[in-house]
Amino acid sequence: MLPNKKRRALTVEEKIGLVKEIEQGTKQCVIAHRLGLSQSTVNCIWKQKRKWLDTPPLNGNKIRMRRPQYEDVDHSTLLWFQEQMSMHHVQPTGPMIRKRAELFAIQYGIKEFKASNGWLSRWKQRHNISHSQNNSSHDYESAVVDEKIPDEFLEKVWPVVKARYDPEQIYSAHETGLFYKISPNEATRFQSELCVNGELSGERVTVLVAANMTGSMKRRLIVIGKFETPVSFRNVKYVPVDYKSNKNAWMTPQIFEEEIRQWDCELDGEKILLLVGNCASHPPITNLQNIELCYLPERSQQPMGSVIKSLKSFYRRRFLMEYVESMGHFRPNLLKATQMISRAWLEVSENTVRQSFKNAGLVDDRLMVAQDEDFSPLAVWGEQFELPFMYTPDVLQDYENVDEAVATTAPENSPKAVNVNGSEDLRGGSPSRDKIESSEEDTEQPEPVPTPQQALEAAKVLHRFFTHHDEGPMSTEVISVFENKLRSLVWKTKDNDQN
Repeated sequence: MLPNKKRRALTVEEKIGLVKEIEQGTKQCVIAHRLGLSQSTVNCIWKQKRKWLDTPPLNGNKIRMRRPQYEDVDHSTLLWFQEQMSMHHVQPTGPMIRKRAELFAIQYGIKEFKASNGWLSRWKQRHNISHSQNNSSHDYESAVVDEKIPDEFLEKVWPVVKARYDPEQIYSAHETGLFYKISPNEATRFQSELCVNGELSGERVTVLVAANMTGSMKRRLIVIGKFETPVSFRNVKYVPVDYKSNKNAWMTPQIFEEEIRQWDCELDGEKILLLVGNCASHPPITNLQNIELCYLPERSQQPMGSVIKSLKSFYRRRFLMEYVESMGHFRPNLLKATQMISRAWLEVSENTVRQSFKNAGLVDDRLMVAQDEDFSPLAVWGEQFELPFMYTPDVLQDYENVDEAVATTAPENSPKAVNVNGSEDLRGGSPSRDKIESSEEDTEQPEPVPTPQQALEAAKVLHRFFTHHDEGPMSTEVISVFENKLRSLVWKTKDNDQN
């Protein structure tokens, strides 16, 4: 825009005329100078030429489309939106659009920008975008949480359902996707990946998280990966999670039903209520003896929301510490990732679980008072340490939220296929990408297994360390227990070798 010239709002007819001028050979810079526009604005209109040429004629020039205050953010968000539609065949949801716009604002150094609901509404109107225009077979919009639990459910259905159970008997379960290998440096590249066609199944897992309303019971995690027998699991006697697999590393109806029936048997007469999302991967299950399934309204807020956020924050803290300690060479295999996610699950507090249920509107304050969550965002946690300068709060925030919109199950109308072991495998569309994924092999390498003698020497080093650095006896006593056990293994090995 020219200096000291009032900003103009072009009519639809003027935009159509602008596009036709460029088609006839007029340079964009000439049009920008004449109309008092920035050249980036003219270029943005030109890139949307199909939209404007297909726009039906208006009655006069009274309807004007105001130019956005932050044109670069507006334009970059639109290009990102169009990329998702054309490359991934999925229409991003409102929260995803708002988050992406705020990321662009950070990149452009615009601190005062806020992607509010009002901004989103005006942005959609400017670019003639509505969710009804998405005719993709991969309707991911219906699977993304975008709304609070409806008042009708909370006021009419929920009081009746919960009346039959104590808070300790009310559970919720929900899946989340996790890019378990990526470092903070890779977060920007992965943020636009929704994986609705099963992409990047070798880079991510789906984790099923379940806990009761009071936080006193947290169920062992289920981790769903791509490979049936990961290389890193070979010769390992203990994996701290229940591991499942299918080609796309997604939750499937079969896995869900197997888990619920197994849980139902374990309860052995104890009755519980289990809240789950209403989606294709959570089918109705008959003949359950101890579990009553309650399906929440579609696309509504899940009681596990804050729990999952806390879990991922603790996981990425562990990842970041390992990454910095290794000078940027740390890249966990699947076994290491399951160990880290299991430890992170132990760190999620009862208080966080209670608050998560409360955030969803499922806790009556008169019956149970929950305090604020007692975990801090990754960016706040990072301020306590002297991290390398490149790990700014913005980088850590992007890293913490990199996979919050990743698909965890197949789209509702995705075709079914049968996998190698005969079970149903829900697969999404992109044939070329699908072919690449299916040709991949598990290239992860298992860690070298220490010998009993090596482990004993390590225990001795730890014992000496805590003797000189820990004022209390607890650490050395714990190490002594391991040292004695390892010494027994060493001598048992010696006896076997002599025989």
